[in-house]
Formats: sequence, structure tokens, C-alpha cells
Amino acid sequence: VLGGIGAAITIAGMALLVWARQALGRNWSQTVSAKQEHELVRSGPYSRLRHPMYTGGLLASIGSVIVVGGPFVFLLILLGAIFIWRVGAEDRLLARQFPDEFPEYARRTNALIPFVW
Repeated sequence: VLGGIGAAITIAGMALLVWARQALGRNWSQTVSAKQEHELVRSGPYSRLRHPMYTGGLLASIGSVIVVGGPFVFLLILLGAIFIWRVGAEDRLLARQFPDEFPEYARRTNALIPFVW
């Protein structure tokens, strides 16, 4: 039963990650950087979360830890720390790139965890 729950969480996380990546389109970058003609994406999963790719990645990782367990808990903690750092870095970049739009967007969305943060 626990394995099935973990698998479902992993699938949901991967689905969110893919949906968020598609919504970003040409704005996606592996590094924390602005692209030429960068846009503030506020549609799809970005209408509720500022960083849904990270949320999806964390969900997929949590699901995997539930299925596999053991030493992967350390990797989940490390991944979470990296995502928290990147959330701050990306929010600062977006605030500089979109000084008129980002503050309102940040007020009405959560960074990573719906209804929490």
C-alpha cells in the first residue's frame, strides 16, 4: 500500500514538473538567469505557485523516498535545500526584471508549497 502511495505521489510530481516546464516555454533556463525578451509567466501552474517545477521535483522525490526509503532521505533533504536557495535567487532575479509586475504576483502566489510558502 505504501509503495502505491509513493508511486502515485511520484507520478503527480512528475506531471506537475512537466506541465510547469511546458508552461515556461522559451523562458526556461537551467541557470538562474534572465533571457532576452524574458516574460513573467503567470498561467497554468504558475497562476498558483511561483516555482511549480521545484514543487513537482520535491513531490516526485518524496514519492520515491516513500517507495525506496533508506539513504534516499538524505538526498531529499539536500534537494530541498537546493530548491529553497534557488527559489530565493529566482525571486530576486524576477523582482529586478519585473519591478512593476512581480511584487503583486508574489503577493498572490505561494513560492513552493500551496497555502504554506
